[in-house]
Amino acid sequence: MHLNKLSLPDYNLEMTLLGGQAFNWDFNGEYYYGFTGDKVIKIKTLHSTSQQKIYWQTYPENDNLNFLKSYLRLDVNYPYILKKIQKDRYVKTAIKKYPDLRLLNQDFEETLLSFIISTNNNIKSIRKYIRLLSKRFGKSINVNGEKYYLFPKTEVIAEAKLEDLLSCSLGFRAKYLKGVAKYLLESNLSKKIYKLKEEEARTELKKIRGVGDKITDCVLVFALGFDNVTPLDVWGKRVLTKYYKLNPKMKYDEMRKWINTYFEGYGAWAGQFLFEYIRNNSN
Repeated sequence: MHLNKLSLPDYNLEMTLLGGQAFNWDFNGEYYYGFTGDKVIKIKTLHSTSQQKIYWQTYPENDNLNFLKSYLRLDVNYPYILKKIQKDRYVKTAIKKYPDLRLLNQDFEETLLSFIISTNNNIKSIRKYIRLLSKRFGKSINVNGEKYYLFPKTEVIAEAKLEDLLSCSLGFRAKYLKGVAKYLLESNLSKKIYKLKEEEARTELKKIRGVGDKITDCVLVFALGFDNVTPLDVWGKRVLTKYYKLNPKMKYDEMRKWINTYFEGYGAWAGQFLFEYIRNNSN
């Protein structure tokens, strides 16, 4: 199968695809492979002296450039965003250390269910459990003679036996995963969530058992494109208390509002840079 060529300047694929916002990508030394929705994506990078180019393909439906552009969020004015968020030495240092980090536009249900699996888990483990789940319950796609497994459909997870979900090393998360999948099927939330404003979407998400502030914010950013929201996990809170000297006793909502105001609506982008920075340089 032929690969398509695309110019992709100012885009750090490694950090964007393999960092903490998505768990469905692998790199085999030459290609990035990702599975999302009903597709597998294959990307190979080419670095020239002037700018980065990529070779890419989508499977089983080939040549879906609109999907790739939407998923990689190529429509944003990246230089403008960088200019807006460089308000202090912490962000400037993080951008210098992790240049061209981006945000993805992921499938809503897949993102929500993946972050349910992320509860009290590190990135390596989350990726592993999602592979086990996909192999057991997901549809397989053939890519040049190799099998890739898609994230399971919501209805498959909802109908799965709890012991079968537990066999994917999910532990206590299995029960929540099944519950959230059932809720999505019964509530019709996936259809209406895209039309909701931030606070409405937040309220709807937090109605779901097992979905708290952090998972809600991950979904708002990585699936619904709210650029002003930063998920405050242990690292996010550490950024605010260590660098910006916020009181550790501050409520989650107060911290969230502080970020939104300080970064003038681009807290998601600043937060992702700062997350990478503090996670990899915690000393």
